[in-house]
Amino acid sequence: MYNLSRNDLEEILKFVNLCMTNIKTGNVDPKNLLTEMLKIFQSYDAEFFPSNQNLTGVDLSKSFTLKEGKADLVKYVDHYWRYDPLYSAQFSTKPTNRVFKTDDVISYSQLKKLDYYREYLQSINWFGELVIRLCTDEGFWGTISISRSPKQPYFNHSDVQKAEFLLPYLINTFEATMFFSKINGERKAFEQWLESRPEGIILLDTKLQPVFYNNKARQMSRPLSEIKSESLIKYQDVDITLPRSIAEDCQRLADSRDSNHSLPNNRIINTKNGDRYYIRYTLINQLCQEILLPYFIIHMNDLTNNTDEAGVILLKNYGLSEQEEKIAQYTGQGLTNKEIGKKLGISQFTVQSHLRNIFEKTGIKRRSQLANLIK
Repeated sequence: MYNLSRNDLEEILKFVNLCMTNIKTGNVDPKNLLTEMLKIFQSYDAEFFPSNQNLTGVDLSKSFTLKEGKADLVKYVDHYWRYDPLYSAQFSTKPTNRVFKTDDVISYSQLKKLDYYREYLQSINWFGELVIRLCTDEGFWGTISISRSPKQPYFNHSDVQKAEFLLPYLINTFEATMFFSKINGERKAFEQWLESRPEGIILLDTKLQPVFYNNKARQMSRPLSEIKSESLIKYQDVDITLPRSIAEDCQRLADSRDSNHSLPNNRIINTKNGDRYYIRYTLINQLCQEILLPYFIIHMNDLTNNTDEAGVILLKNYGLSEQEEKIAQYTGQGLTNKEIGKKLGISQFTVQSHLRNIFEKTGIKRRSQLANLIK
């Protein structure tokens, strides 16, 4: 049972609220935590030794202290850790003895006899330490060492109780930090990939709201915003505007995902200024609480200066064979089956057979529609 004073409880409650705020935001500054812990434990200094990337041990090179200079910490990292009597207990990754004080490992009378004390601890005005090890069976997040000067009283059982009370909140805070750090790292890598793409890319969520978009997509959306205002979707706090037809196409794809009917996943959009864009949609189904939710990736290619490529790009999205692509292009140019057969060295009946396959794959029923698709 904890035997803490009212003042202790008030300081602890304040610290717990700070931890909960950090967990919610995913923005944790260990120095802020250490500063508050100095108040709780009425101590001289505090030091943090973070874990390595694999959560399997401490990374001494990234450790820091609140008061003492970096040079003193470098001395410890480079040399004195070998002689630290608390080292093994302090940096063990096993979730045992997660809170202890100096005299739980070595008496103060014995500590004073060590060269480590005379050469290092006295130079940084440290004497007693309270060690808090942030580790569980799932991982090791680091070690906090709170120190008092020789003029201050030794840490006692009450201090250990306070540290044990705070320990779960500290572990949750640093565990959340590692999680958000990983998520943010993956997000940053994904955004860098988006920016490296030659085409514009936009991601829409289940409500058809933009989640991500690269600069190329932002630039290409500006001419699209010159379409009639009633045909546009304008998003709040997002520097991008899309034709309503794009959102409608995505919604149709989502509605048809459980049916056997395939819908076109692309379109050509022309602006009144003569800009020409090829838009292609990809539908990704995500499982969320046993419910499949749609997620849309929109690819945007500028065909303004390459209008002849529009038909070729469109055809490639229907899974046509190389022969079928050629026949589709010749058909779009107005050639008859006989003329196409002569160009390809096949009979007009074979051309007709290929056209039936093309119509089936594209959902097109007439030659004129095929011509319009290509043009």
